[in-house]
Amino acid sequence: MDIISGQSMFLLFCFVLSCFLFFTTARSRRSLSQVSISPPGPPRLPIIGNIHLVGKNPHHSFTNLSKTYGPVMSLKLGCLNSVVIASRDAAREVLRTHDLLLSARYISEATRSNNHHEFSVGWLHPSSPRFRMLRRLWVTQLFSPQRIEATKSLRMKKVQELVNYMSESSERGEALDISRASFVTSLNIISNILFSVDLGSYA
Repeated sequence: MDIISGQSMFLLFCFVLSCFLFFTTARSRRSLSQVSISPPGPPRLPIIGNIHLVGKNPHHSFTNLSKTYGPVMSLKLGCLNSVVIASRDAAREVLRTHDLLLSARYISEATRSNNHHEFSVGWLHPSSPRFRMLRRLWVTQLFSPQRIEATKSLRMKKVQELVNYMSESSERGEALDISRASFVTSLNIISNILFSVDLGSYA
C-alpha cells in the first residue's frame, strides 16, 4: 500500500511539474512575441534561461557564444533579459553614439509599483528635464559649500557624542558594536539637519 501511494505521489509531482514548465514556457514565448525584436541569442530553458551557458569565466563563454550569434546577442539570465556586447566596434557604438539612450538604470517592478521611477532621483534618466532640475538643486541648495559649512558644528557635535559613548563603553568594559554606533551617529546627523531632533539612541 505504501508503494502504491508513493508511486501516486511521484506521478502527481511529475504532472504538476510538467504543467508548470509548460505554462512557464508558453508565457515566456508570449511575452517575447509582445516585446520589441531583440538581438539573436541561444535557446532558453524555462526558469533559468541561459544561465547554464555562463561558466566560471563569463568572458570566455560570451566570446564563444558571439562566434555563433554575433557581436550583439541577447541572453536571459533568470528573469532578466540582457544584451551582451562582445566586440570593440559594437561597444564603441553603444558607449559613444547611443550612450544617452542606453544609460538608463534597470527599473524593477517593486520600484514601478508606487511610481518611484518617475520621481526618485536614483531611477530618473540622466537626460530627462526632471533629473537635470533636481541635480541643479543638489548642487546649489543641498551640497553647496555654504550648506556644508553651515552644518559643520552639528556634525562635529554628533561625532564628539560618538567618541564619548565609545570612551564610556570602554571604561565600563562593555563590548561595542561599531557599525550600529556609526549608523546611529549618521542617523542623528541627518535627522538634526532635517527635523532638529535625534531619531537614534546609543542605548
